[in-house]
Amino acid sequence: MAEKQTFEHESVQDNETVSQYLKALIDGFESGKVVFVSEKRQLVLQPNNLLEFSIKAKKKGEKNKIVLKFSWKDSHTAPDPESGSLKIIS
Repeated sequence: MAEKQTFEHESVQDNETVSQYLKALIDGFESGKVVFVSEKRQLVLQPNNLLEFSIKAKKKGEKNKIVLKFSWKDSHTAPDPESGSLKIIS
């Protein structure tokens, strides 16, 4: 069985810093390599062309939350993409 590798990070950041993290994720998806680094850990992921993607957004009173989830398997066989429409407007 393969060793489970995890990377977690939680912090309070301003909008500009969060935007930089999201842009780094975009660059990583485009290049096929995303590297997560902290003082103690490093994790390298190599996303394939087809990924499972989910997005959840909530608002409850003054609390707001957006959760993005991406997953894929390290195989060369790609499943058929599911058609589903999504718009994100800024």
